[in-house]
Amino acid sequence: MRAPLVDCAATSSGGQEPKEKYGMPEHCAVPPENSDEQAHIDFAHTCSGYGEFGGPEGLDESVRAIRSEWEEAGTLPDDVLMLRRCLFYEVRSHRHSGGYTPFNEDEFVLDLMSRIRLLSGGSVPILDFR
Repeated sequence: MRAPLVDCAATSSGGQEPKEKYGMPEHCAVPPENSDEQAHIDFAHTCSGYGEFGGPEGLDESVRAIRSEWEEAGTLPDDVLMLRRCLFYEVRSHRHSGGYTPFNEDEFVLDLMSRIRLLSGGSVPILDFR
């Protein structure tokens, strides 16, 4: 039997108490389209892409290729894990660039979220590859 779904905010860096108090859930819901910025940020942190790619530089190459394809053809891959890695990379980039534009208003981010929501059926496993 699968663990109950939780709001991803309870699993991200901003929600330490629920993890410590109740244990880390296995899955979280993909936030709805009209979610606020923090819901998008929290969700992006439920999958780290750094470990498998050896850090930001390794992930950067893959994300650039996916973003380029999206910019040129408007398409995204069917690989939910890679889409989530892109989202993670984008949230880290957003933070390090100063975050002047709300994360949930970035068109690439919105398309990533929409594609993840569609392909995943609305929930995803929480993954940490650090």
